[in-house]
Amino acid sequence: MIEQTFNTDLITNFGPDTMLPDLKFAEMESGWDCGGGTYTVTKEEVEKFAQLMGDANTGSENVPIGMIYIFGLRICWDRKVFIDQAVRAGDKITFFKPAKIGDTITTKLSIADKKEITKEKDGKVKVTKFLYINMETLNQDGAKITDIMMSFMLPKTMQ
Repeated sequence: MIEQTFNTDLITNFGPDTMLPDLKFAEMESGWDCGGGTYTVTKEEVEKFAQLMGDANTGSENVPIGMIYIFGLRICWDRKVFIDQAVRAGDKITFFKPAKIGDTITTKLSIADKKEITKEKDGKVKVTKFLYINMETLNQDGAKITDIMMSFMLPKTMQ
């Protein structure tokens, strides 16, 4: 049986003491640092990921991009970027330079934008709030690996 836990010994987390869910919508400003983490890609981790995912790519050329994405999602959970009751409204993913075994990758999360849309129908006003989070991943040389824009529709209870 394959162990399905993420090796947290390889991660260094960083970011503000304040978590995103602690902010009010008005305080969510573009550029706000949501935190991030650094991870050194090992051959063992790539092989384990490939086996778990049924991916034939064991990293001999490039690290499976899904591994980099999942590492970023793990940081999102650790840094509480996924706000309770928010609905993921899609991702826009741009790929740049692939990661290699031995690379030290750093993923940084920040607020990219926010929108508040007001609609009136039958005399009732409906306000919908959207938040956009950027997840940028770089290698140890500062070369971009991925840039992911995540969109969230915030819960009605968000102040």
